[in-house]
Amino acid sequence: MTFEMDDRVTDGLSGVAGVEPMKRRRRLAPEDKYQIFLEASRGDVPVAAVLRKWGLYSSDLARIRGLVRKGALEALAHGNGRVKEDPRMSQLKTEKARVEEALKELAIENTLLRKKVD
Repeated sequence: MTFEMDDRVTDGLSGVAGVEPMKRRRRLAPEDKYQIFLEASRGDVPVAAVLRKWGLYSSDLARIRGLVRKGALEALAHGNGRVKEDPRMSQLKTEKARVEEALKELAIENTLLRKKVD
Protein backbone atom coordinates (compact mmCIF):
# COMPACT_ATOMS: atom_id res chain seq x y z
CA MET A 1 0.00 0.00 0.00
CA THR A 2 1.38 3.39 -0.95
CA PHE A 3 0.57 6.48 1.07
CA GLU A 4 0.40 9.86 -0.55
CA MET A 5 1.49 13.04 1.14
CA ASP A 6 -0.71 16.07 0.98
CA ASP A 7 0.69 19.20 -0.75
CA ARG A 8 0.52 21.04 2.56
CA VAL A 9 2.98 18.58 4.09
CA THR A 10 5.42 18.53 1.18
CA ASP A 11 5.35 22.30 0.74
CA GLY A 12 6.59 22.71 4.29
CA LEU A 13 9.50 20.37 3.60
CA SER A 14 10.55 21.84 0.25
CA GLY A 15 13.25 23.98 1.84
CA VAL A 16 14.87 21.05 3.64
CA ALA A 17 17.93 19.69 1.86
CA GLY A 18 17.43 16.28 0.24
CA VAL A 19 13.65 16.27 0.58
CA GLU A 20 11.70 16.38 -2.65
CA PRO A 21 7.95 16.66 -2.92
CA MET A 22 6.28 13.31 -3.61
CA LYS A 23 5.08 12.66 -7.11
CA ARG A 24 1.38 12.47 -7.69
CA ARG A 25 0.22 8.91 -7.99
CA ARG A 26 -1.13 8.09 -11.43
CA ARG A 27 -3.48 5.40 -12.58
CA LEU A 28 -2.16 3.04 -15.22
CA ALA A 29 -4.42 1.78 -17.97
CA PRO A 30 -4.77 -2.00 -18.24
CA GLU A 31 -2.78 -1.90 -21.48
CA ASP A 32 0.06 -0.10 -19.69
CA LYS A 33 0.06 -2.67 -16.88
CA TYR A 34 0.25 -5.49 -19.40
CA GLN A 35 3.05 -3.69 -21.26
CA ILE A 36 4.98 -3.33 -17.99
CA PHE A 37 4.45 -7.03 -17.29
CA LEU A 38 5.75 -7.96 -20.75
CA GLU A 39 8.79 -5.68 -20.51
CA ALA A 40 9.70 -7.02 -17.07
CA SER A 41 9.18 -10.64 -18.14
CA ARG A 42 11.09 -10.37 -21.40
CA GLY A 43 14.46 -10.41 -19.70
CA ASP A 44 16.42 -8.35 -22.24
CA VAL A 45 16.25 -5.29 -19.98
CA PRO A 46 16.85 -5.37 -16.21
CA VAL A 47 13.65 -5.19 -14.17
CA ALA A 48 15.04 -2.18 -12.32
CA ALA A 49 15.29 -0.29 -15.62
CA VAL A 50 11.67 -1.10 -16.45
CA LEU A 51 10.56 0.09 -13.02
CA ARG A 52 12.55 3.33 -13.38
CA LYS A 53 11.13 3.91 -16.85
CA TRP A 54 7.56 3.68 -15.56
CA GLY A 55 8.27 5.26 -12.15
CA LEU A 56 7.18 2.19 -10.20
CA TYR A 57 8.32 0.23 -7.18
CA SER A 58 8.98 -3.50 -7.08
CA SER A 59 5.80 -3.93 -5.02
CA ASP A 60 3.85 -2.36 -7.90
CA LEU A 61 5.32 -4.92 -10.29
CA ALA A 62 4.47 -7.74 -7.89
CA ARG A 63 0.86 -6.51 -7.80
CA ILE A 64 0.74 -6.28 -11.61
CA ARG A 65 2.13 -9.82 -11.93
CA GLY A 66 -0.55 -11.04 -9.52
CA LEU A 67 -3.27 -9.34 -11.57
CA VAL A 68 -1.97 -10.88 -14.80
CA ARG A 69 -1.88 -14.33 -13.17
CA LYS A 70 -5.40 -13.91 -11.80
CA GLY A 71 -6.71 -12.77 -15.18
CA ALA A 72 -5.06 -15.67 -16.98
CA LEU A 73 -6.47 -18.20 -14.52
CA GLU A 74 -9.96 -16.74 -14.87
CA ALA A 75 -9.73 -16.87 -18.66
CA LEU A 76 -8.51 -20.47 -18.61
CA ALA A 77 -11.23 -21.51 -16.17
CA HIS A 78 -13.90 -20.71 -18.75
CA GLY A 79 -12.87 -23.68 -20.89
CA ASN A 80 -12.01 -23.54 -24.54
CA GLY A 81 -13.90 -20.34 -25.19
CA ARG A 82 -16.79 -21.89 -27.06
CA VAL A 83 -20.17 -20.64 -26.05
CA LYS A 84 -22.68 -23.34 -25.24
CA GLU A 85 -25.31 -23.62 -27.91
CA ASP A 86 -28.78 -22.43 -27.07
CA PRO A 87 -31.19 -25.41 -26.76
CA ARG A 88 -33.73 -23.57 -28.91
CA MET A 89 -31.12 -23.18 -31.65
CA SER A 90 -30.37 -26.92 -31.70
CA GLN A 91 -34.11 -27.63 -31.84
CA LEU A 92 -34.45 -25.27 -34.81
CA LYS A 93 -31.51 -26.92 -36.60
CA THR A 94 -33.14 -30.33 -36.18
CA GLU A 95 -36.42 -28.97 -37.52
CA LYS A 96 -34.63 -27.39 -40.48
CA ALA A 97 -32.94 -30.69 -41.38
CA ARG A 98 -36.30 -32.49 -41.20
CA VAL A 99 -38.00 -29.92 -43.44
CA GLU A 100 -35.13 -30.02 -45.96
CA GLU A 101 -35.39 -33.82 -46.16
CA ALA A 102 -39.15 -33.61 -46.71
CA LEU A 103 -38.60 -31.00 -49.44
CA LYS A 104 -36.11 -33.29 -51.21
CA GLU A 105 -38.63 -36.14 -51.14
CA LEU A 106 -41.37 -33.90 -52.51
CA ALA A 107 -39.07 -32.64 -55.29
CA ILE A 108 -38.30 -36.23 -56.33
CA GLU A 109 -41.99 -37.16 -56.21
CA ASN A 110 -42.87 -34.07 -58.26
CA THR A 111 -40.24 -34.96 -60.89
CA LEU A 112 -41.59 -38.53 -61.16
CA LEU A 113 -45.19 -37.31 -61.55
CA ARG A 114 -44.18 -34.88 -64.30
CA LYS A 115 -42.50 -37.72 -66.20
CA LYS A 116 -45.74 -39.79 -65.98
CA VAL A 117 -47.84 -36.89 -67.29
CA ASP A 118 -45.55 -36.26 -70.27
